[in-house]
Amino acid sequence: MKVAFQGEFGAFSESMALEMYSDAITIPCKSFEEVFDMVNRGKADTGVIPLENSITGRISGSTNLLMERDLFLCKEGKLRIEHCLIAQRSSGKDSIRRIYSHPEAISQCRRYLDSCGCEVISWWDGAAAAKKVLEDAECAIVGNIRIASIYGLKVLEKGIQDSRENFTRFGAIGTFLPRPTGNDKTTIAFKVLHKGGKLHDALEPLSRANINLTRIESMPIKDKPWEYAFIADFEGHCKDKDVEGALEEMEGVCSEFKVIGSYQRTER
Repeated sequence: MKVAFQGEFGAFSESMALEMYSDAITIPCKSFEEVFDMVNRGKADTGVIPLENSITGRISGSTNLLMERDLFLCKEGKLRIEHCLIAQRSSGKDSIRRIYSHPEAISQCRRYLDSCGCEVISWWDGAAAAKKVLEDAECAIVGNIRIASIYGLKVLEKGIQDSRENFTRFGAIGTFLPRPTGNDKTTIAFKVLHKGGKLHDALEPLSRANINLTRIESMPIKDKPWEYAFIADFEGHCKDKDVEGALEEMEGVCSEFKVIGSYQRTER
């Protein structure tokens, strides 16, 4: 099973890929766009991308691509995120002057990083920044504990994230929707006319069908200031009879509508 992920070996996305698919051959990619392209071109069977974090919320880069590209969410997984401060084996915490990390990790460890007195440098991937650490004993990275063993580095401190209850929800993307299992979740994206009551009209079919809406978020529309699209999760599969009827009715109300995925639910 070839699984593409954003980052280098040791990234949290790779950890999730290996947990989702026990036979995974993981393929590192520099960007979310590259992950989508690998799946589209058939160079990967699936791609694993982060969707939302319990501290910082929605991951906008991956969510926007799900709305724009012709791929589906076909599986989900949730991973506990424990960030570590990692440096050369010869380095001590007092010798660190620069800390590299992915912007998302910086947001999740803000209190710790603000207190350490070091220059914090945003990098495209925490695991990729391991090369910086290997070259400079005054550098450290924030990332997955696996990075230390993969690159021959040392963990200076564990659990530096702002909250111990730090989880990221991931999704696997593919070219088709899986069949209903009886314990499913559906994700949709939609837009409504910028008029009073239109959002209520769009959601009413779900309410009448007694479908449990578990998440709804607004997202700015490019080139249309102060206008928004919506992304929503609810219980059920898009091929369930009651869900299918409600979505058909909902699509007739919306100016744009897309089923992003239907997939088996996972608990925390």
